[in-house]
Amino acid sequence: MRAGWLIAGMLGLAGCASSGDLTHRKPTFRASTAKLDSVYAACVQARWAAISPGARIVETPTTLQVVAGNATTSAEELLVIHSRAAGAEVALYERIEVLALRAYRDSAKACL
Repeated sequence: MRAGWLIAGMLGLAGCASSGDLTHRKPTFRASTAKLDSVYAACVQARWAAISPGARIVETPTTLQVVAGNATTSAEELLVIHSRAAGAEVALYERIEVLALRAYRDSAKACL
C-alpha cells in the first residue's frame, strides 16, 4: 500500500514539471527528416491531436515544438524540431515512457 502512495506521489510531482524540464532528460527518440520543419511539425501535430486534442505547435526563436499535455501538466510529450539546410533534426522527450503512450513516438516516426 505504501509503495502505491509513493508512486502516486512521484507521478504527481512529475506532473508539476514544465516542458523545459523535459529537455533536461535524454531524448527517447532522435531522427532527421528531409521535410521542412513546418511540414513535419504539422504532420505530427495532426496525429497527436487525435490522441490529445490540446496538442499544439509552439514556435521559439530557434525551433518548432509540438507539445501534447493532459489535464494536470502542460507537457507530457515534447517534440523539438531544429531546421537544417536539408530538412530537420527532431528529438522527442517523454515525461513517462510506457507502452500505452507509444502512439506519440510512433506518430513522430511515421511523419518522417
